[in-house]
Amino acid sequence: MKKIIYCLIFCLCLMGCQSKTLSEKEDLKIIVASDIHYFLKDYYQDCEWFEDSMLYGDGKMVTYGDEIVDAFVQAVIQEKPDLVVLTGDLSFNGEKGSHQKLAQKLEQLREKNIQVAVIPGNHDIDNIYTKGYGQDDYFDVDNINAKDFQDIYQNLGYHLATSKHDESLSYRIDLNPDFALLMIDSNAHEQTEMTLGASGFFTDSTMQWLEKQLQDIQKDGKTPLVAMHHNLAIHNELLNNGYTINDHEKIAKLFSQYHVPFVLSGHIHCQNIKTIQGIYDIASSSLLDAPLQYGIIELNQDQMNYHTQSLSISVNADEYFDTVSANKFGKSLQGISDTQKRTAIQDVLVKANRYYFTGNINQYVDELRSSDGYQYLQNEDLSFYQQYLESMLKETESSQALQLSLTMKK
Repeated sequence: MKKIIYCLIFCLCLMGCQSKTLSEKEDLKIIVASDIHYFLKDYYQDCEWFEDSMLYGDGKMVTYGDEIVDAFVQAVIQEKPDLVVLTGDLSFNGEKGSHQKLAQKLEQLREKNIQVAVIPGNHDIDNIYTKGYGQDDYFDVDNINAKDFQDIYQNLGYHLATSKHDESLSYRIDLNPDFALLMIDSNAHEQTEMTLGASGFFTDSTMQWLEKQLQDIQKDGKTPLVAMHHNLAIHNELLNNGYTINDHEKIAKLFSQYHVPFVLSGHIHCQNIKTIQGIYDIASSSLLDAPLQYGIIELNQDQMNYHTQSLSISVNADEYFDTVSANKFGKSLQGISDTQKRTAIQDVLVKANRYYFTGNINQYVDELRSSDGYQYLQNEDLSFYQQYLESMLKETESSQALQLSLTMKK
């Protein structure tokens, strides 16, 4: 009898010492999405003008958020990944109810034995613009702080952590015997009007924790992967300010030292892949922007294959995005008296904008450059739009797919 008790105690001790590992499989499937900006319908359903205001925004289909998230959950269930990674801006503007409802929807995946891991974005915590939209005026709603965030999403990433950083919302997940994933918090949690749209950063404490984790991962013989909200690389030289993390060269050097092959980010809302110091920064477009896409990663110790997949909902997401772009550009082009020229310029900007945010503008560069709108634009006093168009037309490769050999990273 004593032998049995001792064996049980010994086994329990071993179990207590073992670190959590998501899977023992060599081949992993990971789904990544970003910038869901989910907005609880209770916060705007009585506002007659809210939906119209979104048509003059940045393209997010906010009022279709429930349908999009529900479609995403069902698509993930069909894909049966080992993990879903969400790289921040989970809420519209940090509303407590939005976070709670989104977490409730994501719990459906856990019920299907699909794990989810989240990190916050710059809109999610201590947001000074948190509010509801009523019939006649705005109304107050609760936002959340860092502790609230971890409490709400406790079973959506933090429960998988083998290490947590005490002074941020960063944590580490051991994916399998070959890979560890660092979910890194790159946000200011005490927001002001200036910090909401500012570039992200790692505090000194976060950097120390990060380097310690990279050292431990190396000792464990694993390859480190990274997910964060802000971008590691510059994705657009014209629109870089506020998107690329501060000290990105220094951070990339650290990642390169420990052989990080790729980083998963978001924030910029366009599907774009760039490299910095040999590291691929895969920026996922907003799940609420056309074409409502997410990424699928198939991973083993030798290679990574990545491609995007789009959702279908009750309305045409491309047409919605084009309408928003036309509204945005049309206002700036009103000074062009020639209707034919104005329409042609607007048309090329609208098309280029959607192709760029989709991540496949490389397929349409010749078509766009040969269009009447492109030619007309060269002769107008619209230097910003000339520069913006050229910045998009520089893309020579698709950002919707990536194949990466990992044997050279070891």
